[in-house]
Amino acid sequence: MLIFLFNLQYIILNQQQNNLYAQDPNLFDNTWYFVSGELDGEIFFQPPEEHNIEVNFNNNEIYLCYPSCDECYNNEVDITGDTFIVSENEPWIVLIGNCNPPQNDYIGVHNSVYFYNHQTSKNPFNYSIETVEDYLQLTITNGVGDFAIYNSVFLDTPKFDNSSFNIYPNPVQETLHINHNFNQSVTVSIYDIGGKKLVSDTLESKVSTINVKDLNSGLYFVIFNNEAGESLLKRFIKK
Repeated sequence: MLIFLFNLQYIILNQQQNNLYAQDPNLFDNTWYFVSGELDGEIFFQPPEEHNIEVNFNNNEIYLCYPSCDECYNNEVDITGDTFIVSENEPWIVLIGNCNPPQNDYIGVHNSVYFYNHQTSKNPFNYSIETVEDYLQLTITNGVGDFAIYNSVFLDTPKFDNSSFNIYPNPVQETLHINHNFNQSVTVSIYDIGGKKLVSDTLESKVSTINVKDLNSGLYFVIFNNEAGESLLKRFIKK
């Protein structure tokens, strides 16, 4: 009887220990498409569709890939539960493609979430995987608090047109609300009918507000610009 209880206790504790150190199989079963991240306190966003960023985990290896110019960065990882350590003995291997600006800009920022240089990584890393609607979302956080977010499906970047932005109320008296559906930085500028720039700001979130209380009554133009250099115009009336 004592032997049976001892064996049962060993099985239970062993199962608990295995669960504690179990890896999430979804980490390996998906290609992860970059959405947004934070580096040194600054938010950065999904590049234009033609320069998408992919991350893959394969057994004990990680791949940071940039398909638009056929370049990948690879290293060994030791994954335990919801954490992983990039090898401190092996450098990041570069499978060199044909990358030029602007790809190099996206590559440099994204890679900086994972390493300072090819020899020194930002260990340790934590990861979490959550279900969002009908796909999965992976968040990877490094040892200094930077993070990157990925989806298990590639979501097209919305078209930069007037339907992507909503400003209200219009006419407005004090606060102009701006909604947009872009996963990238957008700048907004307000001009009077004489072409003078009165306000300039960066929309860091998809829901923003601008105080227009001090503007004189009349017609104003709002110009939005994205990272690709595209722009569009909307109008509002200040009461």
